[in-house]
Amino acid sequence: MSNMKKNYLYQVCYQFLISVLPFITSPYISRVLGADGIGKYSFTYAVITYFKIFAALGIANYGNRCIARVRDNQKELNKTFSSLFCLHALLSLLVIVAYLVYWIFFCKADKIIALVQIFYLVGEMFDINWFFFGLEQFKITVTRNSIIKILTAVSIFAFVHKKSDLFIYVFIMAFGNVISTSAVWFFFPKFAKFSKFSLRDMFSHLKPMMILFFAVIAISVFSYMDKIMIGKLSDKTQLGFYENAWKMIEFPVGFITALGTVMLPKISNLVKKGKDEVIDSYIYQSMRFSMVAAIAIAFGIASIGKEFAVVFWGKDFYTSGILMIILSVTVVLMSWNGVIRTQFLIPRQHDKVYLLAVCTGAVVNFVANYILIQKYAAAGAAVGTVLAYVGICVIQTGYASNVLSVVKYFVESVPYIVIGIIMYVCVRGIAGLGGNTVLGLVFDVCVGAAVFGSLSLIYALAFKDKFILEKIDQMKKMIVEKVKR
Repeated sequence: MSNMKKNYLYQVCYQFLISVLPFITSPYISRVLGADGIGKYSFTYAVITYFKIFAALGIANYGNRCIARVRDNQKELNKTFSSLFCLHALLSLLVIVAYLVYWIFFCKADKIIALVQIFYLVGEMFDINWFFFGLEQFKITVTRNSIIKILTAVSIFAFVHKKSDLFIYVFIMAFGNVISTSAVWFFFPKFAKFSKFSLRDMFSHLKPMMILFFAVIAISVFSYMDKIMIGKLSDKTQLGFYENAWKMIEFPVGFITALGTVMLPKISNLVKKGKDEVIDSYIYQSMRFSMVAAIAIAFGIASIGKEFAVVFWGKDFYTSGILMIILSVTVVLMSWNGVIRTQFLIPRQHDKVYLLAVCTGAVVNFVANYILIQKYAAAGAAVGTVLAYVGICVIQTGYASNVLSVVKYFVESVPYIVIGIIMYVCVRGIAGLGGNTVLGLVFDVCVGAAVFGSLSLIYALAFKDKFILEKIDQMKKMIVEKVKR
């Protein structure tokens, strides 16, 4: 198995873990803390997240790319890391002070909970996962972070038992983040060491980081501003509905976008070496995989959203099911945008185009939220989120079309959209026959998977879809090799 496939497997396994854990803890927390408790956590977390963004200043993508480009030169690697980390630490300290000022003078409600959230900023200061991503050392980050995530989940069940335990829940989540982000430092000496650098070296990173930082700020408008605006323009209960629905969208998308996390350093290194043909092949393969998977998942979520919400969170969260249906569109949009962003724009340093795209999405989202949330509450925020991702898609795709075969990508995805629609109709036709039960939900999922899988195979064989047929052949070879072993 190639190193890239192993890295993707590590990321998928990690994404599976961090996605499944909320599946396990969410029903429990929903029933123990209630929609109001979840809303309070979500609101304070959304606020601290904005401070985290300022502390990070776009280092996740920028640091990843920088390390990937210099990893073949140990001296440059040491110097680049040292200057980047020190700049990051300095910014984090300033942001921690700023958050304390906010907490003292501007935080009026849930002050104890808001103070505990400061651990997220401490964790951000020591987070160097971007360094290991740039080196494509995904195994180190995945294994250590996975252990911490599991311990965090266990702690929730062990110590959170009633509504008044909201403080304990917040502490477990926030402090667990500190341990998770700091655990990889033990392995740092094996790959690099701190070296001397000038202030000029350190601050030379500031301008390019600022561009990606503004992009992250813009993205946060429809990732976290949604929650803040729901909390301000509606109520915490609606925020609780939205929080649960959004988690269910992030769950499957994480598996698809994990590919982008792996490919960003790979393609950044290939760009430095000028291997354009190899890059084009990788992007095509990634886009085809992402679109087929995203289309299947999006129509799957839309078809079972109502039943899932009632079974998983209880009848009081029926509204979350409606929101899941609306937000399912973003699965396809985020997957498409993710490939263009992480495998074309950022590796080739088209950061300003990326910034323009997400700023457009942010403006669209903010305006739509302001108009719709007051009338439609969380449903209005969901529509605003969809419109935001459409805006990003238009800008990024329009620019990338000068180099990439985006029309080909879209045309080859259309048959699977048709298959997705057929799957949706079939699942809705049987939805509820098994009642709002776990077994009934599992049956619906199995029917949907069988319909999409069989029709996709029939289409691939009938119309000679080389991509799908190649993947089938690869799977056959893997199975044969395992049987022989």
